[in-house]
Amino acid sequence: MKPQESTVATRSRFERHKVAAHPHETTLHAQTRTRVSPRHGDHDFKPELELVPPVAAPQAEPEAAPLSPAENKKFKKLVAVPKVPCAPCHWGLLVAALLLSAISVPLVYSASTAIALDQHGGDPNFFLSRQLMNVLLGIVMMVVVSRVETSKVRGFAWALYCAAVVGLLLTKFSPLGFSMGNVERWVKIGPLTFQFSELAKIALIGVMADYWKWSARRSRVTMRPWGGAALIAGIPFVLTFIQPHLSAALVLAVIPFVVAFCAGVPGAHFKKILVPIVVLGAVTIGMCKTHSVPFLAPYQQDRIAAKLAGGDDDQGGNYQQLQGERAITRGGAKGVGLGASLYKQGHLPAPHTDFIFAVIAEETGLWGSALLIGLYGAIVFFCFQIGHSSHTDFQRLLCSGVGALWAIQALGNIGVVSGVLPVTGMPLPVLTYGGSGLWCALLGVGLVLSVSRAHCKEN
Repeated sequence: MKPQESTVATRSRFERHKVAAHPHETTLHAQTRTRVSPRHGDHDFKPELELVPPVAAPQAEPEAAPLSPAENKKFKKLVAVPKVPCAPCHWGLLVAALLLSAISVPLVYSASTAIALDQHGGDPNFFLSRQLMNVLLGIVMMVVVSRVETSKVRGFAWALYCAAVVGLLLTKFSPLGFSMGNVERWVKIGPLTFQFSELAKIALIGVMADYWKWSARRSRVTMRPWGGAALIAGIPFVLTFIQPHLSAALVLAVIPFVVAFCAGVPGAHFKKILVPIVVLGAVTIGMCKTHSVPFLAPYQQDRIAAKLAGGDDDQGGNYQQLQGERAITRGGAKGVGLGASLYKQGHLPAPHTDFIFAVIAEETGLWGSALLIGLYGAIVFFCFQIGHSSHTDFQRLLCSGVGALWAIQALGNIGVVSGVLPVTGMPLPVLTYGGSGLWCALLGVGLVLSVSRAHCKEN
């Protein structure tokens, strides 16, 4: 029986469906597609062609007219990504730092009036104007550093480290070195003086954060990374120790261990390193009784020996601490009132610098001292919390190092004034008079705020 041939209409409809199912085929393929109709007993193929009209090319859309300035501004507002508010710790740290900077002005003024009248031509505002200028410059520095992108903080930390090393070399081995009180700790250029050991503390935190970020994992199998850490920290440590500046040198020695601990270095390493250091320290302290330590200045050995001996000798090495303890005791719970301190009037050798906490405790009492310690505790907490919330190891170690530095210096100064530790000249962050310490303390806060701002952008 002869097979029924498909009609032309059927074939056309079939072809149209295939063209619709394969839109990616070109017009030429659609035009030359063939259909085959077999005939009974005939094996020749006679293709039948169907002409399909070409597909028209899409027309280009006309270019949009340029927007006017008002329309362009409105468009940017529509497509702008909304800003994510920063975490409460960001604002808490900023407010705490600003509050501490603000109260430092009246506290330094109150503690320095007597010594200003006695030593600076009878001008009671001698230290007030300078402290106010230092605070303003420190706040500007903090704000500027907080705007630095975190991708640039790593290089910024190494630049600070190099500047600190060069400054320490100039302090000891150049005519620019400036001495006060038989110690050479400052560089003086014209009317400006700067203490580079304070800058070295902040710089070393950033450098150690960058170093232990890469070396913490390797330290799990070997102790060789400690050699690099000792070299990096050893340069500013030695240059600070020979000034001599014992308290700053001790802080520089502690920073690598603090950052390494936060980086997760195995605890067995600390045992192997710290045990010999503790033994050497105990032997050194014992030798201070006989003044036979060759690498410590005589006055440093006197202070350590007096602390070990104890007693109430007002003319010995305990004189400053005894006066500080008496000032704290006189303040009681409520204090004697701002500006009414007795011990700042010639009894305390440095009422506006190392022993300013004694004057604060005398004038504001236990409650004022507790509020001040709480403010320091809040700054330390916010630094660690921002570091805990950060996304990279470098940011976490940087924030933790800055928080630890604030804690070490605050506890060290209060411990000295209250008689727990021997006198070492540890400054109280921001409150101790002096531009170098205040600027570098707020510089560290600015670095932490930079990390916090980056975290807000990432969210």
